[in-house]
Amino acid sequence: MYRSVLVVSCLLSLVVSGSEFSCYFNNACPFQMFGSKTPYDTGRGDLRDFKKLEGCEAVSLWSIHRHGNRNPGSSVTAAVKVIAGLKDQIVQAFDQGSSLLCATDIDEFRKWTWNETLETTPSYLTGVGYEELYGIGSRIRAAYPELLNGSTEDYYFRPTNYQRTITSAMGFVHGLTDGTSLKVAIDEPRDVDDVIQPYANCQKYQETVRDAPILDKVVAELESSPDYAAIRHAVQKRLGIAYQITTEDVFSIYELCRFYRSWDEKKQSPWCSMFTNEELVILDYRDDLRHYYRNGYGSWVNSRLGEQPLRDLYQKLSAATQGQGQKIVSYFSHDAMMEMVYCALQLFNDREPLRGDNRNPDRLWRTSYIGAMAINMITVLNRCQESGTEAYRVQIFVGEKVTELCPVEGCSWEEFEHMFKQFNDTNLNFCALDYPEPEDPMPCCLPDSAAVHSISWVVLLLLIGISRFW
Repeated sequence: MYRSVLVVSCLLSLVVSGSEFSCYFNNACPFQMFGSKTPYDTGRGDLRDFKKLEGCEAVSLWSIHRHGNRNPGSSVTAAVKVIAGLKDQIVQAFDQGSSLLCATDIDEFRKWTWNETLETTPSYLTGVGYEELYGIGSRIRAAYPELLNGSTEDYYFRPTNYQRTITSAMGFVHGLTDGTSLKVAIDEPRDVDDVIQPYANCQKYQETVRDAPILDKVVAELESSPDYAAIRHAVQKRLGIAYQITTEDVFSIYELCRFYRSWDEKKQSPWCSMFTNEELVILDYRDDLRHYYRNGYGSWVNSRLGEQPLRDLYQKLSAATQGQGQKIVSYFSHDAMMEMVYCALQLFNDREPLRGDNRNPDRLWRTSYIGAMAINMITVLNRCQESGTEAYRVQIFVGEKVTELCPVEGCSWEEFEHMFKQFNDTNLNFCALDYPEPEDPMPCCLPDSAAVHSISWVVLLLLIGISRFW
């Protein structure tokens, strides 16, 4: 009830204020979506809210997770440190009367300090990230206690070979087993892991997709648009400093804003105070573009790479239906892997490709929701008694929300097989550079009738009033 009242209050506030610049720290409804750096709790569901299927019990769970909140990488840290050096000029401009920022926001700038650990622990999981994965594990424990009565060999956990994924796995297992007598182990990461990071050693992806010219082209189209130019001019005017803000500086300020706010208990940062909600919407779209062409429907290669973990999913649940499976299998990877899995499943696929010069307000591909920190896909196999006969039903959740792949009451095993058995024969032969291009190379885009797979996400966006900005 409280959340509904808050949503209505935010909508009324937006209608009244329009695009008028207001004090950030007095804003009761600041924009919450920050692309791939969006905190998990901002848009997640909750597995505990779904009732246990009548006449069923969970017998196996398979999941794949993006790591939790992390520090920026070395290159981002270097860029944002330059901008952080403008702090004294920003405060001085206010004291001299040339700034349009509010006094309360400037007070926060006066208190703000650079976090030295960003330079010594680049891309490391943060305490916030650990808590995100701990929370997911603890909610699985609460929702499926029947899965926690096994022996060590009934559980399998494996991360990629990075500190942020290894520590995410530790946080997840901590939450899963906390308060129980269950003893489990986390498998060592593999130097080459074709199940949960196949793109790392796929020559076709690395040389033709990851840094393809179209990626720079669409981002450049966005950054050269009148809307983006207006943001730069507006920020320059609000700051009132002599230093001339560039297009690259705007994004560095945005990076400071979204990283630092994610670590703050109130989810605020003074670096966000120089943007309006409407401007943050435009900046949020930049991640959508980059991820669409690097990891998403911008290339057929991404869809094929996404099939690799789905083969493991199908095989693990098939074994469980034969009484030979494990109770919980969980992997810890990256946003690239998650988005490739979506492509293989045709989730969040738009009718038209995303463009840099035109933002589609009704698009399904939104990294703030599908590529947030700690985003996950959780699949639960339930053994049921239906009319006196044993049967299996499968539930599939993304970010702890029901997907249109299977309804909340689950797919029958036959329906699940129809969707997933195709992945059992997948391979990585297409990663060779001389592998022929398919006749219909683009997995995008869906006809109107197929877009139903992601309609629940659009409904969610409408409910929280975000879509009015696009």
